[in-house]
Amino acid sequence: MDANQYQQISWSCMNKYVGITTTDGQSFDGFIAHVDKDYVTLAIPTNEMVDGMNGMPAQESTYRQFGFHPGFFPRRRFFHRRIPFFSIRDLFLLSFFI
Repeated sequence: MDANQYQQISWSCMNKYVGITTTDGQSFDGFIAHVDKDYVTLAIPTNEMVDGMNGMPAQESTYRQFGFHPGFFPRRRFFHRRIPFFSIRDLFLLSFFI
């Protein structure tokens, strides 16, 4: 496929969980966060959790017996990765379960 076809596929898969393999053999999986003329941007989830206000890793002491402190709860962190269309070898949908 050429870069234009990957751009159209990326637009149709916007905000969906996809896998991408590049021509140099790297694999990425994440949500398509942005598509422009030359690049697709993936939001790649990590297992790192952060505390609501200061960005420090959440400690067990911040948890309450029945949940988190009101207004403060750990959030999953996403890292963004821009991938040029000319370097994409495969782009495919992945199932995502919470």
